[in-house]
Amino acid sequence: MKLVLLVSFIAAFVGSSIALDCTQIPASAVVPGHFVNIPAGAETPVQIPPNYDCTYQVSVPPMVYARVRLENGMKGNNDMIIGRDGQLTTTVVSSRSNSVMQFYVFPNTTTTFRVTTRSVDMHSTFRLVVFYQKMLNSSVTYLGNPDMKYFTLNDLQVNSYKTPQTMVAKERISLSVAHSGWDADKFDNFFVIDGDFEHVKEVYRMSRFVYQNYISTGNNLTVVGLDNSVSERSVVFTPLSEILQYDSVTSIGTYFQANQLDINAKIGAKKKQAVNVIAMNDYTRILSVDKTSDPDCSLKAVQSPPTATSEVFLDFSTVTDFQRNITHQSFTIVAENCAATIKMVSLNY
Repeated sequence: MKLVLLVSFIAAFVGSSIALDCTQIPASAVVPGHFVNIPAGAETPVQIPPNYDCTYQVSVPPMVYARVRLENGMKGNNDMIIGRDGQLTTTVVSSRSNSVMQFYVFPNTTTTFRVTTRSVDMHSTFRLVVFYQKMLNSSVTYLGNPDMKYFTLNDLQVNSYKTPQTMVAKERISLSVAHSGWDADKFDNFFVIDGDFEHVKEVYRMSRFVYQNYISTGNNLTVVGLDNSVSERSVVFTPLSEILQYDSVTSIGTYFQANQLDINAKIGAKKKQAVNVIAMNDYTRILSVDKTSDPDCSLKAVQSPPTATSEVFLDFSTVTDFQRNITHQSFTIVAENCAATIKMVSLNY
């Protein structure tokens, strides 16, 4: 009986030490549709010995991405895992972090996980479960001038077998995110490629552009989502020459709770701003408009993209009684020489 217990103890000790020898994932194991565990072969989280310091690398080739499940069993204040991805986003995982966390590794990049413990054995544990997936080829859409095109983020998620989208124009392109301010709006696992999958200049997380536009360096941009989180928000594309007619052109999304748009065209060289509104459905209700009383103020909701011949849905210089409805999923609010606060909501009726 003692011999059996001793053999079992030795086997467990040897297995644990082998599991944590900082072995990296071999290139031959990077196969779309397959799982790889870190430590190798671990079926459950593995205990980390004191004074451990290893950086595990999860690398993927072009047109392959990885979903990484981190099972976090950090204990104490000093044991931690530091994740760092190809977009230079750093995540510190400690005993105060969630027990399970998801990471996504963009094609042709590397995400590292540095696992460190101190001299006191806190019996911390961890495991990484890596699943490799093939990136779908992108669909190509052409952007004219004048023009404005957008995609709902739900339609970009390759995890749900939706295709990435590449926007191509004859000039540089402005990208903006039609965010709503709703807490559930998450953009971390949506990506913007300056270029396309074959000619990548830069890769950014879309969350970087929630409050500022991105201008392409060339004439194409590609967008893709890697997770399955539901998002009714949209990403909007506009030709750069069209943007330059205004002091700013941004985007906002409406949803089933009222949100507020603040626009100020009293500042800037042109005294002219535009905001693209992308609704959750074909029905947006304008709840109220509070604008300045400047005599040369012009404030209108017009057909997108805004041009001299765009249909005017509502002229807020003459319409003063609300609520009013706009039965279009997208439109643009253009302000000249005035500032305004507009409250609106998307409804299903």
